[in-house]
Amino acid sequence: MAGGYSVGAVATSLFFAQHNLWGATPPPSIKVTKDGSFLTEWKVDEHTDAPPCSFFNASYQYTAGLCSHFALARMSAATQNEAIERALTCAAHYETDCIISPEVGLSVPAAFVYDPLEGLKMVIAPNIVPLSREHNSTIKLVGFQDPHEKLPNVPIHFNDTINVEYLKGGTRRMTTEVMDGSAAYCVQLLRLAFDPTCWGEID
Repeated sequence: MAGGYSVGAVATSLFFAQHNLWGATPPPSIKVTKDGSFLTEWKVDEHTDAPPCSFFNASYQYTAGLCSHFALARMSAATQNEAIERALTCAAHYETDCIISPEVGLSVPAAFVYDPLEGLKMVIAPNIVPLSREHNSTIKLVGFQDPHEKLPNVPIHFNDTINVEYLKGGTRRMTTEVMDGSAAYCVQLLRLAFDPTCWGEID
């Protein structure tokens, strides 16, 4: 599919991505944090200097995240800054330009994507909204591999260009932005990684 899309079209592509990954049976679920806190404990391995990034491998979905508007409003600037620092550490160590929040122990749904002007930026609670006809969007088969390489490469269908409404990390400002390439894939991966109950509270 090319050209501007409807939100329903993206929802359909994400539905098929979920179906291709897990079939008709709901996937196993894991909690983002055990105690419902904003951030988990974070300790770098003193023997290897490897950060404790817990990469999503598409064999489950995250549940019990802090997805309510109340939780989003109460997330402090210090929490956001800590999450960004963790994401920068993981991105640099594993040479990736896409980090999603549970990978750095943050229970609020957020994607950390590379921006050529801002570096790695925090995209909180992204909602995919209609894309104008002046932008083209094509569904592409994207190879997904977690940097730990615990599972084989997984092919997932994603739109290559999307329009995203989100809370910009560090600013508490709602932003709408057209994203393409790896940033678009990262946001859709985040939408796939959290269970539908979470997005029901946000959208």
